[in-house]
Amino acid sequence: MQFLMIVLSVTTAGFCYDGNLHGPELPGWSPVDAAIQFQVLNTYNITWAYHALGLASWEGGGDVTIIFVNSMGGELNSLDPGTGGGAGAVPKPAGSGYGFGVAYNGDPDDPYWMINSWQNSNLYYTEDQFGTWQTTGNPAGSNGRGMSCDGEYYWQSNSTGLMRFTPGGAGTSFPDMAPNQISGVTVVPGDDPSHTYVMVTTYNTDIFVLYEYDGSGMTQVATGVTPSSLGVNSRLGLCWCNARNSLFFSYDTSSGYRISELSFQVVSLSRDTWAGIKNSF
Repeated sequence: MQFLMIVLSVTTAGFCYDGNLHGPELPGWSPVDAAIQFQVLNTYNITWAYHALGLASWEGGGDVTIIFVNSMGGELNSLDPGTGGGAGAVPKPAGSGYGFGVAYNGDPDDPYWMINSWQNSNLYYTEDQFGTWQTTGNPAGSNGRGMSCDGEYYWQSNSTGLMRFTPGGAGTSFPDMAPNQISGVTVVPGDDPSHTYVMVTTYNTDIFVLYEYDGSGMTQVATGVTPSSLGVNSRLGLCWCNARNSLFFSYDTSSGYRISELSFQVVSLSRDTWAGIKNSF
C-alpha cells in the first residue's frame, strides 16, 4: 500500500526563491582530513511538482516512498523510486506558509510527521497520517530548513548550525557546522550504534559534512563535495533510506528539479589532497 493516497498532477513551473531561503556564509569553517565519496545510483526528474525540498523516507509494508516539501504547490509530494514517478500528495496545513524541512519518526505503526516554516516560528506535526495538524514552537525560529529524526530526537538546520530537540522542548544548539546555510539534514548509519551520525549539505556550496554525536558533543567525521556529474545549482534536501541502504538528495539544475540516489563511503585524505579540494569552495 502506497504511503500517499491522494494522487495529484502538478504542472511544472519555475520558482524564484524567497530571499530568506538561504543565509550567511561562515568564513572560518574548515573540513577535516577525511572525505565522503559518493556514487550516483539513480537520478529522477521531478516533473510533477514545482520543486523538491527537505526529503524524508517512508518505509512500510514493503514500499519505499521519498516525501518532499513542495511549498509553491502548498503540499507534501512524493517520489516512488521503484517507478521513478510520483506517489501522490497531501496538502500542507493552513497557515504554514513556505516551508523547507520534513521529518518522520521512522515508526510505520505509530507515525509522527513534522514540517517547519521559514515564514513563522512554528513546527507543524501530525499523528494521524495527515488527517489533522497541530503546532508547537520551533526552537530554531524561522531559521530552520532541513530536518531529520533519529527515532527519539529531531535534528534541524539553524542557519550554519544544527539543533537537536524534542517537539515542545528546548533545543540544544551546535553552531558553525558548515560553511554556508545548511539545507539538507539526515541521520545516517555509523560505526558506533550508541552514537548518532548526521550528514548535512549546504544550499550555496558543494559541501557535504558528516558529524558524530556522542551524547554530549559533535565531532566532524568527514567532508565531501557534490558529484560534478549532477550539474547542481543548489542543494535542497537529503534523507537516508534504510530499505535501500542509500541516500536521496534533491537539488535544482539548469533544466529542472531532480532527486538522485547515492551511496557513500568515508576515506582518509592527506592534507595536501584536501588543500586542492578546498580551493573549489
